[in-house]
Amino acid sequence: MALGSKLVQNLGMGERMKGIFFSSMIIFLITCLFIFFSIQRSMLSFYSSQRAIENRVEAMIKFYESVVYDSRKSMEITAQRATCSAINYVVTTGSPLQSSNETIAELILQGTINSEPQGLMEASTVKDWEDSIEYLGTLQGFRTSVDIRDLLIEPEDSYHLSISYTIFVELYDDNIKTNLTKNSREKIIMSIENMEDPLYPLNTLGRIVNIIRPSPHWLNYSSEDTSNLKDDLENSYYHPSLYGASFLDRLEGKFFVQEKYFKPNPIGLESFVNKDKILSAGLPIDAYATNIDYLYFSKSGVDAYSISGMPSNFRLDNETSLEGKTHLQIYNVTVIE
Repeated sequence: MALGSKLVQNLGMGERMKGIFFSSMIIFLITCLFIFFSIQRSMLSFYSSQRAIENRVEAMIKFYESVVYDSRKSMEITAQRATCSAINYVVTTGSPLQSSNETIAELILQGTINSEPQGLMEASTVKDWEDSIEYLGTLQGFRTSVDIRDLLIEPEDSYHLSISYTIFVELYDDNIKTNLTKNSREKIIMSIENMEDPLYPLNTLGRIVNIIRPSPHWLNYSSEDTSNLKDDLENSYYHPSLYGASFLDRLEGKFFVQEKYFKPNPIGLESFVNKDKILSAGLPIDAYATNIDYLYFSKSGVDAYSISGMPSNFRLDNETSLEGKTHLQIYNVTVIE
């Protein structure tokens, strides 16, 4: 009896040990599963957080790129308004600019000439653009700072200005504590075609207006048929010139390309002064002077010659113009002896 009781007791003990073991295994497995799911959830949360940061950084980069791209478009529009404002100032005051490239830069940045606000630039300056971009940045959730500086205005060629500038952009996202600070040097090329030539009103008491329009006949002239030359005279179309004042020079009332603007490639302009239009405006003319505008207005006194097939008061000089050729050669004319 005692032996049987002891056997039963041992069997019960074994069953309990098995139960404890299986219970421990289940608890262990549950714990492992809990740890696994916790780690997985943590990893998913970390991945989501990282992805969110990457998305914001990507959005930040795209916003920066769009700002730089928009700066070029905005600069072209602003520069055109500034140039028109500079012309308007010269024509209305009758006073040439002291430094046309610096004045245009001042107009672009501040909308002023010698610190005097100009109506054409109202709400159209670089500062206005910077403010609008900074506001758009806040709508994107970025603290934004934009600054355009080191503006440089130069002639590119006879009919275009080069406008280069440095743009600084700083973006900061408070939520992810990330910032982007970059700068780049940008350049646009702006046409001066269809703008008014300030040299004409400055030298005709403001009575003659001439618009800068390239000749459709350039380098297509014949001594046998002077119709193209007559059309250029009638419309005072423009031609490239190595020595004739560039557009920036003309804003300063200069007749020749100044050293500060000079480039190896032609940046100057010349047109034929229409003496009949000057007479009809009630102004005297020099019928014997060359019709090349910068030489005519400067009263250069160079020898000028009557040209076969052209009006009696039309004259051309034999001064060097382009590529070592003189005006008589460029326009392919026959001199009346």
